Amino acid sequence: MQAPGAGIARAQLVCTGDVGEAREAFRRVYVDATLEPKRGTSFGCAMEVASFGTIRVVAGDWPGGGRAFVPAVGEQYILSLSAGGESAGDHAGEPFRVVPGRRGALFSPGRSCSLDVGGEFHGRTLVIDRGALDAHFTTLTGAALRGPIRFGTALDIEDGPGRTVYEVAQLFRRQIEQSWASPMLLVGLRGALFTSLLVHTRHSLSEILDAPQPRVAPACVRKAEEYMAAHAAAPITLADIVAAAGVPERSLRAAFVASRGMPPMDFLRRRRFELARRQLAEPSAGTSVAGVVAALGLGNPGRFSVEYKRRFGESPSETLSAGRAAAGLPRLRPRRRP
Repeated sequence: MQAPGAGIARAQLVCTGDVGEAREAFRRVYVDATLEPKRGTSFGCAMEVASFGTIRVVAGDWPGGGRAFVPAVGEQYILSLSAGGESAGDHAGEPFRVVPGRRGALFSPGRSCSLDVGGEFHGRTLVIDRGALDAHFTTLTGAALRGPIRFGTALDIEDGPGRTVYEVAQLFRRQIEQSWASPMLLVGLRGALFTSLLVHTRHSLSEILDAPQPRVAPACVRKAEEYMAAHAAAPITLADIVAAAGVPERSLRAAFVASRGMPPMDFLRRRRFELARRQLAEPSAGTSVAGVVAALGLGNPGRFSVEYKRRFGESPSETLSAGRAAAGLPRLRPRRRP
């Protein structure tokens, strides 16, 4: 049995009235950040951190207030809350206020952030590794990310969905701060926090999570899909697919549109594009775009390239070049025109 507290690390980073010492501790948590005391007040800063794998809870107390600036939030998402006192600032042009029990803020990777604290402030911040939250999004949706999720900065935690985020975050924070904290419980709470952040806040990929879940496909659709997956590289026809499904063409088409949102041959074309992408990304020495298009029966190479870029965000030649580089193959030289 795992001992209580295993995998949990706690440390006091600083407790000082020295500005230089506080700045150094602040930079260890928020890369390249600057920290300035408020003029006309005595400066003080205390920071403690409790870590559990891909997430940290930072308790930062500023008795005399101050100002902080982060030129670009690193590879992490930051949920800023307060246990006492208020702060305000700007994150990539979006203003925010952090007010105990009423307002929080969410910071996304790669964006600047400024923070002003006018008086005594007790911040409670959750710092989440970008890779962990991105992987959780993929687990929930099946969609791979091509960049960081962009959250709306201001977070209303008084009621509604934002209140759920706040309550889950508070539960995680209180548990990790206990000497008897259980890693098994923290794993579950961390997953609940990640899900809550993705489902109960607005961000750049909310539409994917808001989309209705696909219906369970009937047996004829599953049979047709299995046949298409096994024979996507062969010149199969709709009649072949209908025969494999074991139902009339009209019934199969209706079932596909109802459960997959497209007719069988459109589904086969999508499957062939996915196969083409895999062949280009994992090429052999003789792989070419034209050869892949011809082998999979994807029609005119020019139209294929346009549709490929629309589907995958890059041209087929770019995928092939990256695949050849990853495999250690020499770059293909462009053919000379006669």
